[in-house]
Amino acid sequence: MTIDRIFGVAKTRRTALALLAVALLSACGFQLRGSGRQSGSQIVGEVHIQDQGGVSILQQLRNGLTAQQVQFALFPKDADTVVILSNEVLSRRVASVSAAGRVREYELLHAVDLLTLRSRDGIKAGELSLDAENLPDPQTVSVIRDYTYDEKDVLAKDDEERILRAEMKEELVRHLVLRIFAGSM
Repeated sequence: MTIDRIFGVAKTRRTALALLAVALLSACGFQLRGSGRQSGSQIVGEVHIQDQGGVSILQQLRNGLTAQQVQFALFPKDADTVVILSNEVLSRRVASVSAAGRVREYELLHAVDLLTLRSRDGIKAGELSLDAENLPDPQTVSVIRDYTYDEKDVLAKDDEERILRAEMKEELVRHLVLRIFAGSM
């Protein structure tokens, strides 16, 4: 037996085993992650966003949904999904104090109420009756961050708070986009 013949048989067996494994995986419905990805509009349809009360993240949410290839409806009656944002809260509270009674840490909060209405039984979301019995409760989506405070370095800590608030806004938008998609899957 020559070396070429031994390796040729081993190679043939490996190829046969690999083909058998692929056949078994495809027979059970296995797909590689990310294959067959749907666009945002295929998942939620056309979206209309309503702002109740001057929500500051409206444009960022619109940009986040656009990045997911979501199409927008100009009017609620034309939308498959209506997103209603309200009760935005931006706050800062003292998280801890020193023994001398001076602030050591602050807690930042950015929250917004989200209500998502979806088309049902062939009726567009914007055409659904919105009486108190049929209206679901809004979900509060929030992001909280803590940061240490030093009164000797006020300018740097103000910059840190500003940067944290910008990051919190981005994270809040990501959470909102995920919540909008989660109800449609």
